[in-house]
Formats: sequence, C-alpha cells, structure tokens
Amino acid sequence: MGTFFAENLTISFIFAIALAVLALLLAGYLLLKLARLRRGQQVVLGDASIRDIIAHSCELQDNVDALGEKLRGLAGRLEQSERRVDECLMFRSVTRYDAYRDLSGMQSSSVALIDAGFSGIIVSAIQSREDARIYVKEVRRGESKEKLSPEEIQVLKEAMGLKSMASTAAGGRPPLG
Repeated sequence: MGTFFAENLTISFIFAIALAVLALLLAGYLLLKLARLRRGQQVVLGDASIRDIIAHSCELQDNVDALGEKLRGLAGRLEQSERRVDECLMFRSVTRYDAYRDLSGMQSSSVALIDAGFSGIIVSAIQSREDARIYVKEVRRGESKEKLSPEEIQVLKEAMGLKSMASTAAGGRPPLG
C-alpha cells in the first residue's frame, strides 16, 4: 500500500503548485518590503556611499558633539560681548536750564552719559552773558566725588531711570523734544 500522495498524484501535484505559488507571492511581498526599506535608508543615509546605519548614526553623533563644542564656544563669546556692552555708554539724559537766571532761552545744559553699572560722566555747559564754562564730572556707580548741582543730580537720575521725563516737565523744566 502506497502513501496518500502516491495514490493521489493529481492532488499532490496541485498541492505542490499551490505551495510554489504561495512561496512566490511571499517572496514578492518580501522583495517589495526590502525595496521600501532601502528607499527609506537612502533618505536617511544618502546616496553618496554605501554604509550601514550604525556607522551613519556614529557619524551623526560626532557631528552633534562638534556642534555642542561650537555652541559652548559661542556662549563664552556671548558672555564676553555682554560684559563689553555693559561697559559701553548705554544711558543718557540731557536737561536745559537758565543757570544764572539772566538769559532767556535756557542756554545752559547738562548731559549724563553712563554705562550699565551707572559709571560715566556728566558734562555741564554753563552759559552767562559774560562767559561760558564747561564742567566734566566723573560718576562711579551712581555717585560723584565732586559736588553735583541740582540740574546735574536731575540729569543723572534721569539717565539712571530714577526720575521720569513727566516728573521733570511737572517740575517746571520743559521735556526734551
């Protein structure tokens, strides 16, 4: 007595063809999946060279590390620039007044030029009918070694942001225009 397949040769032949077709369909499906995977890899890895994903990810990590180093260098340079900017003359104020009450037109003026640490100078030009005088006074951290006139105190406070222009105008002095 023979086996089932030997006795039913037609059924065996159909079964073998069905298995072969199924294997071909599976192979085609896997080939399509592999083609999609390769297209995806080309998007990530690029077309220039053939390499594996691990080598590519290591290269990307090296690039990120190098970028981090450059960023830390830029942060240091930014701190230096901020320190230099803080030392620049950043705030200023000007006020005009009649120093001797004998001239019309408010011919005298004081100018404060200070940095972020409230250090700088106050320049005052005092005008009278007979002469003109210019005074320069140094300011360190908002204080002056020389005695300041009321107008110089006002202009320094304005430059430091301690007195607004509205209160200056209310005090009888015209706002700058």
